[in-house]
Amino acid sequence: MNISMRQLAVAVLLTCPISAFAGNWGLDVHAGTLGGGMQASYVINPYLSTRLLFNRYNYDYTGTKEQINYDFTLHLESYAAMLDWHPFAGIFRVSAGYFSNKNELDALGQPQNGNYIINGTTYSASQVGTLTGAISFRSYVPYLGIGWSTLGTSSTGLGFEFDLGALFQGSPSAKLSASGSLANNPQFQSDLAQEQDQLQNDVNFFKAYPVVTIGLSFRF
Repeated sequence: MNISMRQLAVAVLLTCPISAFAGNWGLDVHAGTLGGGMQASYVINPYLSTRLLFNRYNYDYTGTKEQINYDFTLHLESYAAMLDWHPFAGIFRVSAGYFSNKNELDALGQPQNGNYIINGTTYSASQVGTLTGAISFRSYVPYLGIGWSTLGTSSTGLGFEFDLGALFQGSPSAKLSASGSLANNPQFQSDLAQEQDQLQNDVNFFKAYPVVTIGLSFRF
C-alpha cells in the first residue's frame, strides 16, 4: 500500500492528542531588511524552538555607478529554517539558520545625452544598445543572530518579536552586458570588462547582509 507524505502527516496529527500541541505552535507576520513575510514556529522545550519562514519584497530606485546612471530593481526573496536557543528559558534567543537566498539586484543603464561613458570612453547609446547589469548572491547561506520574543517559550496569545543578525552570503557576483553593435568589438569588450570589475570591487565588501526584523506573533 502506497502512502503519500501528506497522508502520513495527517495520520500522525490525528493520532496525537490536542493537548500535545497547545501552546507549542505559533504564527507571525513580520517586516525588515529581507522584506515582508510570515513564519510558523514550534516550541520544543523551554530552551529550544524552531521556525520556518519566508520573505519577499521588490524595490525600484535610481543610482549612478562609475559615471553610468541605472534604474535598479532589488528583488528580495528568501526561505529559511531556524533553530532558536533560549538560554534563560525566556524571551531572549540566539538563532542559527539556513536560507534559500534568491535575493538579486538588476540594473538597466540609462544613457545621458544619447551616450554612455564606459571606463572613461564615450560610446553612443545606439552602439551600446541595451546595457544591463545583475548582482547575484550565493543560493544557500547561513544565518546567525539574536532576538527577543515577548512570548518567550511558555506564554500564549499575542506577542511582539525583534531579531538582529546577518546572512553570511560571501562576495556578490556582478555582471554587465550590452546588446548593441559594439558587443563584439574588442575595445568595447575591454572597457565593459573594466567597468564590470569596478562594479565588482564596489560590492565585494557586502559579504554579510544585515538582517533586522520586527513582527507580531500569535502562539496558540
